[in-house]
Amino acid sequence: MAARNYKKVFYAGVLLLSLAGTVLLATSMGTDYWVQAEVQRDFSSGNISLTREGLMNIGLFKGCKTFHQVARCGFQVTEEDVGRNISYQYSHPMVAATIAFNAGAMLMGLVAACFSAYNVYTNPIETFAGAVGLYIWNGISAVFTLVCLVLYAVLYLMYLNGDDLLTQQEINIEFHVRTSGFGYSYWLLLGALAAFLINEGLVYLSGKHIRSVFQTRSGSMKEQPSEDVLMY
Repeated sequence: MAARNYKKVFYAGVLLLSLAGTVLLATSMGTDYWVQAEVQRDFSSGNISLTREGLMNIGLFKGCKTFHQVARCGFQVTEEDVGRNISYQYSHPMVAATIAFNAGAMLMGLVAACFSAYNVYTNPIETFAGAVGLYIWNGISAVFTLVCLVLYAVLYLMYLNGDDLLTQQEINIEFHVRTSGFGYSYWLLLGALAAFLINEGLVYLSGKHIRSVFQTRSGSMKEQPSEDVLMY
């Protein structure tokens, strides 16, 4: 009984981390800070040097461009607005794949959370509902999340860094990107990946503890002489 209760503690941890990973994935998909950039426009004329700085952030579906003199969202991310070398829309294959794998990771995370709760409150006999199933669901979530990280990193390196974020028209009127990099929406994926990998470790430790308990009990039974043995 004590061993079973100890195992439930591990499964409760798996449940919480599965939910945390799913929330991180959902937040990542729903926020518009996958890429952040500092944008500058040169208004210099003759001997007068004048520049204005602004910020740009984009997500999987839309984004925003803000300059100090116009402190509000200035655009929606479309083919015309962002990306000279890419049709940056959610219909683009790499963007669509990132969204699909993110959604798949969330789905598997929810499945892992459900089966974790099932293991906390019951003692399942089905293989897919027990420890093996938790290995599978969390493993799939981790793999899908890793694919998202790699896909968007490739997308960023190929199409979404530096002046590639600007249209040719913006470059012609002296816009340029000073710095660009991944925003917090992207790094949330790393937190989700860590949560699912930790879950794999918790499931392993729960099984290891149970095996050690049985081995200890087995050894104790062998060492203790039976009281029912008759002495001649």
